[in-house]
Amino acid sequence: MRRQPVQQRGAATVSAILDACAGLLNEYDYDDITTARIVDVAGVPIGSFYQYFPDKRSVVHTLALRGMETYLREVEELFTADLIADTWREAMTQVVAVYLRMLHEVPGFGRVRFSDMLDSHRLDSSVDQYELMAERLAEMFVNRFGAHGDAPVMLTFRIAVQTADALFKLAERVGEDDRAFVVGTANELLAGMLGSVLERPQDPVQSP
Repeated sequence: MRRQPVQQRGAATVSAILDACAGLLNEYDYDDITTARIVDVAGVPIGSFYQYFPDKRSVVHTLALRGMETYLREVEELFTADLIADTWREAMTQVVAVYLRMLHEVPGFGRVRFSDMLDSHRLDSSVDQYELMAERLAEMFVNRFGAHGDAPVMLTFRIAVQTADALFKLAERVGEDDRAFVVGTANELLAGMLGSVLERPQDPVQSP
């Protein structure tokens, strides 16, 4: 963004632009969306658009960050309100459930998530959304359940985030009968990865 809104009216303008872009991404390919179409759907003057955004790519990038922050805020509320499960495996299931729900409920979230690519168009390479997400999730899980084992915490969470993103994208492309299998496979892989960080080692079996 060129600048952040400081007044309520400016915030409403930015929100309208982002909401318009989210809705358009659900209907059109990236190349078919123009700044003119965005402002028309948003109902704001083109001059107001350029006050905050230099081009449509910056809108998409801001939309991706907004989706990530919305998701992480919901997850953080589970932890801070003590609504998270008692085990890390059950907590992981809750976190995945929030993600899957947002795919269906939040406009544009399914098209603009945490990857840095959209229809082969590069977003801002200075911001690695996978890394940001992995950092926040790792902090929440390790603070709650502790870190165990020799696996690198941050790298493990980053691999898990990117793996989940790729598999959930695949789940959207396959038929409905296969979707549950893909999601189940994703959950099994995530559990295996995160277990190398979060699973407490088993006590050795004592010989009789």
